Amino acid sequence: MATDRPETGREGPGETGVFDERANSEVVASLIANLQAMIKTQFELAKLEVVGIVRDKAVAIGLFVGAGLFGLYVLAFAGVSGANALMLVLPAWAAWLIITGVYLLVMLVLALVGLRLLKKPSVPERTKQELETTKEWAKGQVQA
Repeated sequence: MATDRPETGREGPGETGVFDERANSEVVASLIANLQAMIKTQFELAKLEVVGIVRDKAVAIGLFVGAGLFGLYVLAFAGVSGANALMLVLPAWAAWLIITGVYLLVMLVLALVGLRLLKKPSVPERTKQELETTKEWAKGQVQA
């Protein structure tokens, strides 16, 4: 049976007759280039995930700031109106106390929602999964 490739007397992996004719230095250079590209890709994935995490945390911080500003404006403007309305049926001090309590409750709810968003786990899951996959692949390549 004639083949187009010269006989080398060596069989490739798995006795299939496929053999890499490149020099060892070329194979090592190719391996190093591929590893560098893989590592660069892993860093790019991690960077994208970290940017997403930072963006989510910035939104949570924005909610805290919004809660503080909302509390100030509401206490200043709507609080006066509500207290004046309550003063028609209650003493002035009781009216002001009720209005303050209501808006304090609104600020507390906003702050707790922001805190819950900040405590949300911030693990770059895709990067972690890709690193595990790469690790398993590399172990397989070393053992083969």
